[in-house]
Amino acid sequence: MSDANHIHALMLPFEKELLPLPERAFLMRAEPSDAFDGPWRARLVCEQGFKPVCDRLTKAGYQAVARLEGRFPAGLVLLTKHKAENRANIARAWGLLEPGGLLVCSGANALGAGSQEREVEREVGLLDHLSKHQARTFWLRRPEGDAPLPETLRQWLAAGEAQPVGDSGFVARAGCFSPEHADPGSALLAECLPAAMAGRVADLGAGWGYLSVQAMRRCPEITGIDLYEAEAAALGDARTNIGCLAPEKAACASYSWQDVCAGLPEVAPYDWIISNPPFHEGGRADPAIGRAFIAAAWKSIRRRGKFLMVANQHLPYEAELRRRFREVDLVKLAGGYKVFLASNRHDRVAP
Repeated sequence: MSDANHIHALMLPFEKELLPLPERAFLMRAEPSDAFDGPWRARLVCEQGFKPVCDRLTKAGYQAVARLEGRFPAGLVLLTKHKAENRANIARAWGLLEPGGLLVCSGANALGAGSQEREVEREVGLLDHLSKHQARTFWLRRPEGDAPLPETLRQWLAAGEAQPVGDSGFVARAGCFSPEHADPGSALLAECLPAAMAGRVADLGAGWGYLSVQAMRRCPEITGIDLYEAEAAALGDARTNIGCLAPEKAACASYSWQDVCAGLPEVAPYDWIISNPPFHEGGRADPAIGRAFIAAAWKSIRRRGKFLMVANQHLPYEAELRRRFREVDLVKLAGGYKVFLASNRHDRVAP
């Protein structure tokens, strides 16, 4: 996620009247900020694939979408820490601009924005740049006419699509969690999946579908599996992975772009729930996210259902599990991770 300095740096060229205020613009990796108050709010179409932030944008009155479409006279891009994601976003942003359209990018110095600026200047060319608020802001313009996407941008765009995860058969893309290999916690949890797992299953924080595919492969009595994931791009890759790696079970899978911390939709209770909850939002560790996942599982599982989850050893989830479930067993402890099996939910939980 961006900090306030990062976002305010993006507005500097307009505040200094170096650039005119566009009638309409998109904002990639958008976040709500008072920097967009005034005339900006009604002019922006905000792209945010991370559901909690997308929900905050909508609540704050912005037009928010998971994926941009159409053409715009101007675009803004907030850069992240992922170089491949930034390259792909800049290339995609270029393609969303009308001929002659303006593109403004900003990123924190600590996340490599200076290097990204130099690369864009070398490969495409810049109009100008600013450095303030410990961030770099640079801008460029798409040429007039219907010129094709420059070859370098084509390469950046392709590299930002889902890529093979080693030789596993899975695909994932930069910007999603653990795109280069299966997360060790998820791999440990997969080893603990019982062949007897059956009925309706939910995968909370499903990512690009690693655990769901493993469950489908190992547990033939699963009749349905619902994947809940906050990152829209990861959920799309999960659909691809299940279609390729568990095609015989693909029809029983469903996909929900969902902030699990906000709770799950009201559906029939699950027989099993599996999860490797995140514990960071941006760069900040927050064990409350895992506790919210436990609460969501408790509310959505049948009375004698089973909840199998993995967490880093240092995270204090045992008390919350025991508050929600009558039986909590430590199934495995290895590699800095712990796997719990919780069952027989309590009917009531004190606030």
